[in-house]
Amino acid sequence: MSLRILIVDDDVSMRLLLAEYFRRLGYEVEEKESAEDALEPALSGRFDCFIVDRTMPGMSGLDFLKRIRDRGIQAPAMMLTALDAVEDKVAGFQAGADDYLAKPFSPRELEVRVEALLRRAGRFAKPEDDKKDRFEIGDLVIDKRRHEVWVGGKQVELTPLEFHILERLASEPGRAWSRNDLLDEVWSTEYEGYQRNVDPHINRLRRKIEADPKNPRYVLTVRGVGYKLNEIP
Repeated sequence: MSLRILIVDDDVSMRLLLAEYFRRLGYEVEEKESAEDALEPALSGRFDCFIVDRTMPGMSGLDFLKRIRDRGIQAPAMMLTALDAVEDKVAGFQAGADDYLAKPFSPRELEVRVEALLRRAGRFAKPEDDKKDRFEIGDLVIDKRRHEVWVGGKQVELTPLEFHILERLASEPGRAWSRNDLLDEVWSTEYEGYQRNVDPHINRLRRKIEADPKNPRYVLTVRGVGYKLNEIP
């Protein structure tokens, strides 16, 4: 059964664009132009996720979320807004939002964030064919088919070589890859004298995907061997 999303936004162009985008991804989508119109469907309990604009005529997105949370609806909610001050985000979370995305944004970023919400709620499972092309380790997402990497919902630009290294490490999380292993896989060379060529690329990769490259969370050093991708639950 497809996952079901309710989109609530008075901006018709934004609402229809997002509805079409998520339908193409295989979701069942219902869209409403006002919180008042969306309230009854939301309370039915049939939706797996809500995408709600914060500021709308009449009932606001904040009031909408408060009402459905008060009625026991716990499906994850993404709040969209042009307001990105700290106090605005706090108000959104207090109202019952699970994530907060400031406009303008790319539909792809919204897709990744919605997937993360559904995954945390235990509602998201990729088809088997897609799993072969997608790795998810903690907040790190590696999409082989799209040739994209995301960390914490933000896309990270990697060079083809950096992507290939990360893809190899992610193919077997927890496996210690020697520098020669990576040379064979990524550079197709067996010359041991070039082992240290791997290190600068690992360092650049860490600077792009790690919050603290000197204390990496994802790409770990295995002393005396090489590198591995951390097995983060």
